[in-house]
Amino acid sequence: MKSLPAIAAGLLAAFLLLSPAVLAAAPTVSVSPTSVTGTQTITISGTATASSEVSITVTNPNSVAVALANVAVSSSGSYTYTFGAGGTSSWITGTYTVTATVSGQTGTATFAYTAPSIVVTPSYNVTQALVDIEGNLTQIKSELTTLASTEQTDLAANFTAITGSLSSLSTQLTTLAGQVTTITTNLGTVQTDVTNMQGQLTTISNNIATLNTAVMAAQTAATAAQTAATNANNAVSSTQTYVLVVAVLAAITLVLELAILVRKLS
Repeated sequence: MKSLPAIAAGLLAAFLLLSPAVLAAAPTVSVSPTSVTGTQTITISGTATASSEVSITVTNPNSVAVALANVAVSSSGSYTYTFGAGGTSSWITGTYTVTATVSGQTGTATFAYTAPSIVVTPSYNVTQALVDIEGNLTQIKSELTTLASTEQTDLAANFTAITGSLSSLSTQLTTLAGQVTTITTNLGTVQTDVTNMQGQLTTISNNIATLNTAVMAAQTAATAAQTAATNANNAVSSTQTYVLVVAVLAAITLVLELAILVRKLS
């Protein structure tokens, strides 16, 4: 169970949270200038509870409101409101009261206001006004004429410059077109040369293949000729041996026959 002091402290805290008017300080109010005439601008400023909203009321000497506004207070606690005096029949000469209210707290300030006196408009000289208007129109016409002349000169110069630039650009484009045509022709010639070169390379490749075949055939023929020569050489050697053997046998036979003949004769 909470103690009585704790309960009292909680109630006090809740009361303070739910009743900001108790914590809010009375706003301060200042007016500048403090003496106003006619339609002069008036600035109301001061301090109040930070980040709140201050209600401003300005009343005339007869307690009639001539200005009402709700102004936000900055986080630093300052506010400013500016308005213009005069403009209605409520703005009469006398002392005006400014009241600023924040959370039920108020601050006040006053300023003096002097209503402008009625000015009698003097008679208007119509003839002089017409003369002035005519003079002004003449001056305006002269200035417009000068301006038109200057603008025309500038436009003519700009047109001439633009025309010259376009002519130069056209010439450059024509030259560029000719160069492109030349490049295209040269590319066609190069392409033809490349095609011819490719054909020549193909012919050379075919000739090399044919020559390679002929060389291989020649090598085969040379090998066959060498084999034939070897065989012929071997054949010649065999023939010589055979002839020699036959000659030897013939000689032996002849000797034997001579010996037989000699023996018969003896």
